[in-house]
Amino acid sequence: MPTPHGDHGLAFSMAEVRLLRRALLAAMKAGAAPERRGEPAPVDFWLLDRAIAEAEAERDRHRAFNLAELSRQRAALPGSAATYLSGLERAVAAYGHTPTAADLAALRSLADMPIGTAERTRRRTLLDRCTRLADAELDSRLAEKARTRGA
Repeated sequence: MPTPHGDHGLAFSMAEVRLLRRALLAAMKAGAAPERRGEPAPVDFWLLDRAIAEAEAERDRHRAFNLAELSRQRAALPGSAATYLSGLERAVAAYGHTPTAADLAALRSLADMPIGTAERTRRRTLLDRCTRLADAELDSRLAEKARTRGA
């Protein structure tokens, strides 16, 4: 569901959430000291941490649903091309989804269909972007595998 913060549902990026959690952890550890008047109690930090964790879990459920929907749309191609393409664009942009081999094959097929120039350019651009993302993911996995074998 679209929100003022985008389709992914959180107002903070993942890096910001990690930073906030580290700050909360530090505040909770410091909370062992006697409280001063007007300062939040450690339980307030704990409740905030729980709320953030719940929001992250909801984001993960939303992501899983959208990726399953993307898979269903891919299976219904070419009839669902418009919704599949917008869903894939959203998954890549909002969730950092790495396109699968099936996504790349579907994009190649859709880009080769007889369509207008503007739509062909849009599809080719998305295909290029997804190919770069998939290649980068593969490179990082291979580098990690080489590191673990060498260690």
